[in-house]
Amino acid sequence: MTTKAQSIITAMASALAGAGLNVRDDTDAIFNFENYPVIVLDCGDEVSSPVVGLGYVYWNLTVTLQIGAEGAAPKMAPEPTRATAHTALYADRTLGGAAIDLSITQVTRGIDQENPAAGITLATYLVKYRALEGTI
Repeated sequence: MTTKAQSIITAMASALAGAGLNVRDDTDAIFNFENYPVIVLDCGDEVSSPVVGLGYVYWNLTVTLQIGAEGAAPKMAPEPTRATAHTALYADRTLGGAAIDLSITQVTRGIDQENPAAGITLATYLVKYRALEGTI
């Protein structure tokens, strides 16, 4: 059985891959410099908002895009990839009907300790979706 969270992650990966981006599901891929630029989708926490009497539960799912890239200005190296990813995700904010909406909530930039030429940007999105009560 596939959960809504899995469906959302799959839809996000498809949208990003469709934009020509290198998407991986292994969190170690962010540190595999041969594949740069790369995006790793990190499925985070979910918080529910039940709607009493309507039979649905509304969920807020956090998904973080971990973007790694190398460049002369490491903190800015992931920016072209982040811009392409953002445009791809916002092209259909329902992710093909898997979600109600998505929005970006935070961007954090850093440099990899082991490879100072590599910048790692975390772009966190909030994905809203609904499910029937009793389902996930």
